[in-house]
Amino acid sequence: MPVKFNGYIAVVFVSDLGRARDFYGKAMGLELTHADDTSAAFNMDPDTLVLLNHAGADDLLSPGDVDHGAGHGARSVLASQVEDVDAAYAELRSRGVEFVRPPEDRSWGLRCAHFKDPDGNVWELHTPLGEQ
Repeated sequence: MPVKFNGYIAVVFVSDLGRARDFYGKAMGLELTHADDTSAAFNMDPDTLVLLNHAGADDLLSPGDVDHGAGHGARSVLASQVEDVDAAYAELRSRGVEFVRPPEDRSWGLRCAHFKDPDGNVWELHTPLGEQ
């Protein structure tokens, strides 16, 4: 029998929890639902985004399984559908978010834009072509 997955929680490791909490709360406009010394959680209805600092990541996994070094390129992309990628791009840029790729139509049927958070984690915002 296949495993049935219920819900989705993205856990992102960050080097500076305060800076990341500000970015996700203020620049991205996400609702903070929990915060403590090692973590912060944000509502991405119906899903959840959790930020863990190095101590929290080490506790979740183990110190040997967590990369504490600076990244030299993307190792993953967090993707989220938005109602209008161009409007989201304009709004986030007005809040100081720096995009690595502006909105563009892609051959696989999405209009996508990409930005990085302060720790270099890459986010994709997309809207299916024809739905804007």
